[in-house]
Amino acid sequence: MNKLFKVLLFLAFLWVLSYGIAYLFFTDTTISSEDTIAVIPINGMITLNGESTLLQTSTSAQSIVDKINEASTNENVKAIVFEINSPGGTVMGSKKIANAIDNIQKPTVAVITEYGTSGAYWAASQTDFIIADELSILGSISVIGSYLDFSGLLNDHNITYQRLVTGDYKDLSTPYKELTDDERELLMLRLDAIHDFFVEDVAEGRSMSREELDKLSEGLFYIGLDSIDIGLIDGLGDKDTAIEKAKELSNITNGEVTEYAEEESWFDSFMTYSAYSSFHIGQGIGSVILNPESNQDIQINI
Repeated sequence: MNKLFKVLLFLAFLWVLSYGIAYLFFTDTTISSEDTIAVIPINGMITLNGESTLLQTSTSAQSIVDKINEASTNENVKAIVFEINSPGGTVMGSKKIANAIDNIQKPTVAVITEYGTSGAYWAASQTDFIIADELSILGSISVIGSYLDFSGLLNDHNITYQRLVTGDYKDLSTPYKELTDDERELLMLRLDAIHDFFVEDVAEGRSMSREELDKLSEGLFYIGLDSIDIGLIDGLGDKDTAIEKAKELSNITNGEVTEYAEEESWFDSFMTYSAYSSFHIGQGIGSVILNPESNQDIQINI
């Protein structure tokens, strides 16, 4: 047993060492003295601080905003490309990134490589130009606050929910009882308010009227091929296309490209690897796994 433990410890050491070496060699965010196009990735589910669980990792909105601020204040960076592959995420995380992009005083281009839905599309909509792959999935402009209701299961097994609250709406989103009509109406009012804010901001970013965007904000996703004519994107292409567009918008012919690689801990890297083998199986487009311990506050995602 002791020998097995030493072997496992040695293998873990090699894994951490190899990751560290790869990080040193392949992560470079040094801005040169030449004209530069900065590329900032937005990958995975967006949360405010990038919380990770045993089931998933997420992208930190604060980390992305820090990268935006670094690129925005560097005089050598002439334009910023956002490389997006994300189904969206929490309201505040998505809003924080969208606001930061909207405040950039340099040309900005978004490229949607695979997914750019919901909150991730909100971020893209604040750039000057959106490019997407022909078969990428984007849009899904809507808000979700759904959760599992176990009240029927509890009744089937003769389990009673003992309700002890000091406010009528304290357990509004508990999965242990059905929503009343009053509670459902109150929740929908709040979801509608978030939806209105979301749609208005996207409409402004895309220079569309509210009426035009209302037709596209029913939660339906679109593919890149269909999205130019309806105004959700400006062109088709890939990352290289986006970089060339950024050079055009910033009036530079040459210039270097600086990748703002994700700064992952070894745990995040391990969880990302694990995700490919297990977590994404059966996950719907733009869906998220809710924290089962969060019974008192409903999780709202876009």
